[in-house]
Amino acid sequence: MIFKILLKIISISFIYSACSDLDYNLCLQYSEYCEWNNETNSCQDIGENDGGNNDYIEPSCIPFDQTDPIPINTNDYVNMCMEYLGVPPTVDCGDGVHIPIYVNGEEVFADQPAGFCDDPDFKGTCNIGSRVGRVEGIDINGNTIPEVVWVFFCRSAGQVLFEQTGAVSVQMIGYNTENGATCFFESPDAIGDNIQSQYLYYDDSGFLDGTLPSFGSDEFDQIFHSPSVSNTNCMSCHTSDPFIHDPWLDNAKLPTDSSQTVVPKYEYDGINLPYFAVGGYGSQYSNASIHIEGNDCLSCHRSSMELATSTFDALGNVVVNEFMPPYDPGSLIDPYNELIDCWIDGPENTEDCYWMIPPGGDCETEIIGFENIDFEGDINNDGIIDILDIILVINLILSFEYLENSDLNSDGIIDILDIILLVNIILN
Repeated sequence: MIFKILLKIISISFIYSACSDLDYNLCLQYSEYCEWNNETNSCQDIGENDGGNNDYIEPSCIPFDQTDPIPINTNDYVNMCMEYLGVPPTVDCGDGVHIPIYVNGEEVFADQPAGFCDDPDFKGTCNIGSRVGRVEGIDINGNTIPEVVWVFFCRSAGQVLFEQTGAVSVQMIGYNTENGATCFFESPDAIGDNIQSQYLYYDDSGFLDGTLPSFGSDEFDQIFHSPSVSNTNCMSCHTSDPFIHDPWLDNAKLPTDSSQTVVPKYEYDGINLPYFAVGGYGSQYSNASIHIEGNDCLSCHRSSMELATSTFDALGNVVVNEFMPPYDPGSLIDPYNELIDCWIDGPENTEDCYWMIPPGGDCETEIIGFENIDFEGDINNDGIIDILDIILVINLILSFEYLENSDLNSDGIIDILDIILLVNIILN
């Protein structure tokens, strides 16, 4: 009887790992979350290949012509990322901010049953102990890189599972806000020897603590995996920008500014946010997203439909329309459904829906298929008509310069009449 209970506890811990880490038998065991792909002979998240998004979408421009694939060796991967991000920080979970768990608005300090807290994580769990931290970038010589931000995430699967099986995971993302270069690192839980648990523990408050090995050591390479180890396109979920948000994760605020979440919120000004994965194009990992011109859901940010439909909505623990848009959840249900329809059918089969590849490095935004459309008023050719185009026309007037695509009334002069026409295009 004790043996059966132990087996059950061990098997439960696998729920907290990535589907790509599971073998065939375990993949079938957790069919609620995972499915077996016979073509790749690997386990994947449910719906990972839905909506026609499994095919690599070739951009016309690759940032910095960076076409080398992501290495399997993690230290080699860091060396590839270093040019853009410096060196990854040494993760000290104790330096992170704990993610509070609330029940009826009051913080609790013990694990709650799944679903029985105000803001469960996407898997429905209400475990205390997770911590998240934000760190400024540094180069190999220790000099700061202000435009680089690193976020680390020490994720608790519950103190009981940790003590019984060592189940715990750590993720780390580096992002260059100027050129969009991004690198992903993960130390997955409940798979293999779980050696990261040897460096971590729960402090007296029940929060994860402990320092993981630094870059350059063999232990760093063993603990952290590059995306090539699991052959996982991190951008299938991290599509619109490097960082994912939900109510649970966003309960962690900066100690120095409680109005800011620890995980940076770039998505509210994220239409032209630069973003590409270092080595991603070489590994044929696409970060193309669904784009519908004029869709209200895309007025602030790009779309992350794999995450929204196959993880948040499909599991039902974090439902998009229950927390987005943040100023009036559920008010954009029709535009959201429009995006879902395109995602399911594919842009190739949906009128006025396209794949958008974000800008990054020396490449501009690219909307696949838009090149054949007469998009009058898009002065800066970013696929969007907005205030930036108006500013560009004003600058042309003030500098007495002429651009043919800015002469909207074709009178040979760029003046206030062109601005009026441009404003009307935007309003209509």
